[in-house]
Amino acid sequence: MRRGFLVLPAVAFGLSALPLASCDSHGSALPVPDAATGPALRTDPNAVHVVGTTFRDSQGRQLLFRGYNAKVTTLFDVTFDDGRTAKETFHDLGEPETTRIEQLGWNVLRLPLSWSGLEPQPQQYAQAWMQKLDAVLAMAHEHAFYVILDMHQDAYSKEIGEDGEPLWAIVPPPTELLSGPSDDSRRLTSQVLEAGYSFFDDASATDGRDLQGAYVTAVQQIVQHVVGDPAVLGYEAFNEPVVLNYELLDAFHQTFADGIHAIDADAPVLFEPVSTRNETDDAVVPASPFGSPGAYAVHIYTGIFSTLSPAWSATDENAAELAPSMAHADLERAGWGTPMFVTEFGCDQTQPQGPVWMSAELDLQDQYLVSSTAWEYSGFGAWGFRDTDGNERPTTTHIMARMFPRAVAGDLLRIERPA
Repeated sequence: MRRGFLVLPAVAFGLSALPLASCDSHGSALPVPDAATGPALRTDPNAVHVVGTTFRDSQGRQLLFRGYNAKVTTLFDVTFDDGRTAKETFHDLGEPETTRIEQLGWNVLRLPLSWSGLEPQPQQYAQAWMQKLDAVLAMAHEHAFYVILDMHQDAYSKEIGEDGEPLWAIVPPPTELLSGPSDDSRRLTSQVLEAGYSFFDDASATDGRDLQGAYVTAVQQIVQHVVGDPAVLGYEAFNEPVVLNYELLDAFHQTFADGIHAIDADAPVLFEPVSTRNETDDAVVPASPFGSPGAYAVHIYTGIFSTLSPAWSATDENAAELAPSMAHADLERAGWGTPMFVTEFGCDQTQPQGPVWMSAELDLQDQYLVSSTAWEYSGFGAWGFRDTDGNERPTTTHIMARMFPRAVAGDLLRIERPA
């Protein structure tokens, strides 16, 4: 292929939308695999593939993604039917929000999905949940963005922590059910830690099935429902895993990937390191590559959850202090032999250093040619794209909506932005 070199001006709005081919998982026929045909290959011209250490479409173009995390009601399950206060509230994703995504030039959303909403009772998969996913995918086609289907958890479950897994998948069974609002203080309680360790030990759920087998079977319901839809960039295995044994985490990721690829044969599977990377800014460099089409999904919170010395401030920003975390993430990625996707980065946008930090992190993403989704688009608050009144933060908008190369007919070598 001809090699490409792009020089991009630092302006506020993105490149024109990369169209997604018309494809409908909401009624029209799609290639659904069966015992006779086997797993479906991604053949749509705009479908995303992992090729070596890059993302490419079926036409061979190298792809880069920039966007946000977006919580969606029903898909992100933090409410209760028994009268308990919801764990949190957030603004839903609708046409005005997705229209704005297209206007600002982003081409991806990471959707946090809750197992508890998909399978509230063992082997009972919620049709309303699938219908909500259909609605989001329809907006993705209308407004030209991809989605990452992220199997999300924070503090394991809404029942004992914040969000994630259903009550019947908490082992050992909880001694206390909690209501909202929730906060991060619940992430290290004994109930949460024991449940997480049981998951990676693949203990038996209350219905007798192995936890990981039940989990992968639930995710396969999603894959079967959306297979063939080019708007689905890929599937993320588990958000911010808390696990003591790296071998257990690696084995789970391979089990998850095998389950996905039994249906969607060459789909990108995004996998994360242990969650402590958020505090340490590094993780173990693997000794051997990932065994399936995948992408290393890392979170970058340097100086936010990790500590810098001297402290990073608006009056004394030193962008060089943010660089080692990304540099080590690139070593980790190289060990896995995959592309990297920064699936979360962000900070308090009410502080003077907030937008400056975001800009510096985007500069590092340019340097390493990595894709990213910032945290978060749906929340109204300090970390949100909008303030508590629902208004966009102008400085944050300007920084986050800068141009980037969506698709390159060749190899993307570097990005330079004149001052």
